[in-house]
Amino acid sequence: MTFLLGAQSVFAAITSSLDFGSTGSNVTELQTYLAKDSSIYPEGLVTGYFGSLTQAAVQRFQVAQGIVSAGTPATTGYGRVGPATMARINSLLGGQVSWDASPILSVASVQVHSTSATFNWTTNEPTQGQVYYSNLPLVFNEATGPRQQPYVSGVFSNDNGGIYNHSITIQNLQPNTTYYYLTRAVDSVGNMSMVWPSSFKTNQ
Repeated sequence: MTFLLGAQSVFAAITSSLDFGSTGSNVTELQTYLAKDSSIYPEGLVTGYFGSLTQAAVQRFQVAQGIVSAGTPATTGYGRVGPATMARINSLLGGQVSWDASPILSVASVQVHSTSATFNWTTNEPTQGQVYYSNLPLVFNEATGPRQQPYVSGVFSNDNGGIYNHSITIQNLQPNTTYYYLTRAVDSVGNMSMVWPSSFKTNQ
């Protein structure tokens, strides 16, 4: 899903993190903003209470913005308005950013050998391609500020950037071993999208 919102007329900035059960004017501003797009918040209820419908809308917004796409509010920030989500909404509300869309990634194909693997994928705009990988399940958390990337565990590799067709080869892998990975793309203004972790097993 691509979420398109241009600069908006500001009502009031969101000034604190919000979680399930939060109440007050910050929640009202959040709901008013999210209700502008029916694909994000189809119910469009502005109640001042952060309930399950608002949480689902926040999750859709986070996925569309490439902030975070899975986990829980406690583990990854998925479904809560943490620092990155709040900064992103405020930047759009305040008209500080005229945003087109986060990059769209194809699912990477993986060519596996005994000690290496090559990832190939495409994006709909010039981006830097990134791969995170580990022989342990990957862990990541919501970013802590505007235009900052979410933390991801594991080893990081990237291409030179500014391209549509991405190919990254990682070396020095262990034979006959399962590795977990995710692919990510970051455009020239910092919009980021990623494909949720998958895995492969190296050859004997």
